[in-house]
This record gives sequence, structure tokens and C-alpha cells, in this order.
Amino acid sequence: MAKLNSGILGGISGTVGNVVGGRWRGIDYIRSKPASVKNPNTEAQQEQRMRFRLTMSLLKKIRPYVSAGFQNGNRQQTAMNAAMSVNVREAIGGTFPNLEIDPSKLVVSVGDLAGSAQAELDVSVAETATVTWLNEAGTGNASDDDAVMALLYNKEKDDVIYKLHGASREDETLSITIPSSWSGDTVAGYITFRSETDRNVSNGIFLGEETAA
Repeated sequence: MAKLNSGILGGISGTVGNVVGGRWRGIDYIRSKPASVKNPNTEAQQEQRMRFRLTMSLLKKIRPYVSAGFQNGNRQQTAMNAAMSVNVREAIGGTFPNLEIDPSKLVVSVGDLAGSAQAELDVSVAETATVTWLNEAGTGNASDDDAVMALLYNKEKDDVIYKLHGASREDETLSITIPSSWSGDTVAGYITFRSETDRNVSNGIFLGEETAA
């Protein structure tokens, strides 16, 4: 049974039919009861949970990269939540129950710092990944001093390697040591440019997938 706290115009405390009343931080509120779910385990719900698990599993491995790459998003969301929101929708390929991360659709950063029109990944040398890009400093808001963040993703081993620092835009190249156990595996690469003040980033740039030597 509900109670009227301050007469007929006061807030409701309790339940009336399918309406629930209460008070939170000094504010009276009412809301409807959630509808009962007859089947909480439909195929659509199973698929959504699987999408969530796959996305979260990968993003947790690259949390520092995500924290930098989504720092300029919606201020009402954490960087991780912003990355989850876009990648649950965009980065999952296949048909349920055979879902998997699609490296070509993975979003690793979102921002309006200028990127690079030409960027490549080379893993033809054993235990080495080399990332190259075209320095476009002076175009838009690009600067020689912008840092380059790089990410490598081995889907077969569900493993990642990333660097948040190590090269500037003007360097046009960055080398990363990869495990010998990655030999023969397909490696996906990504880079993100980050302003000298760390206040802005570029959209993530997918470098393609190459077989490691």
C-alpha cells in the first residue's frame, strides 16, 4: 500500500497497482513497475550477452589504450563505456552462435585530431612489427609533435600488444617486438595520433592484417 507523505499533493511512498513511488536525494519520483519477462533467455538475449562478453574481454586487455582513445567522448560516459557502446554494435562479426571480433571493424579511438592518409603494418621480419605512416603535420590540426599510439591484435591467440608512446608523427615509423609464438599467426594493426597536450586524439586507423614471419 502506498502513502501520501504530504497530503494529496505530496509525494507517494510505496506501490499503487503498477506504479511505484519513492524519494531519492530529496526528489519525489514515480515509476512504473518493469514488465515481467516471460522468457529471459531468448536467442536475441543470448546473442547480446555474447556480444557483450566478446567485446568486454578484448577491451579489458587494452584498457589504457581505450582510456586515451575515447577521452574526448560523451562526458556522461566513461571511456570504457563509450568504447563498449560502439564496439558491441560494430566490431562483432558472424552469425550467432558463431560470433567473433572482426578486426577490420574494431574502433580503438574516436576524435577529431588529423590522422594519416597512408599508414601500413609490416610483420615480415621475425619477432618484429613495423608501423609506418605519412607525416601530414601542418594539415588541419596535425603537428610534428603528436604522439603515435600503436596496437597489435592477434585474434588466433586472443592476445594484444600496444604502445601508448614511442614515436612522434614526424618519425613516420615505429617498431614493436612481438613474441616468437606469434609466427604464422594473422596480426591486425591500428594506430592513433595523440596531441602533445594529450587533450585530443585521432580516429583509430586500421592498418590491415598480415601474417607474422
